[in-house]
Amino acid sequence: MVVLFILFQVLNLSFPLNARVEYSTIVLASDSTLVNAFLTSDDKWRMYTELNEITQELKKAIIYKEDRFFRFHFGINPVAVFRAFANNIRTGKRTSGASTITMQVARLLEPKERTYWNKFIEMFRALQLEWRFSKEEILQLYLNLVPYGSNIEGVKAASVIY
Repeated sequence: MVVLFILFQVLNLSFPLNARVEYSTIVLASDSTLVNAFLTSDDKWRMYTELNEITQELKKAIIYKEDRFFRFHFGINPVAVFRAFANNIRTGKRTSGASTITMQVARLLEPKERTYWNKFIEMFRALQLEWRFSKEEILQLYLNLVPYGSNIEGVKAASVIY
């Protein structure tokens, strides 16, 4: 266990996590209503949302649908990884995923082609996210980055545009 911890620390220092996110610039009226918003430099509608702006019902629904064990794992759900790997080997194709909310945040921060090697990188990034952020901060990142079609990312942008 100590060797794994040291290995993680060496890799963590060698391949630092970049968790910076660019958000749309928004213009608010004096009563805090949205007047205008501007695309990010990568042409996305991505509006920053604090976790306390999100209803408990939406948070619970997202966690239930995306990652029921979100509060209990360390960024990777080993049971889901084993299940997905076994199913993929058995069928010869990708039939189910194993991505936790944390792993999805890692993929949203660093989009890459879907390969087994990139899945390992995603798992490592998930460990880095769990090391650096609380579960609440990871959930907030997810709710700010989750795609809602076209160039709309995050629950606030989706609620404004749709």
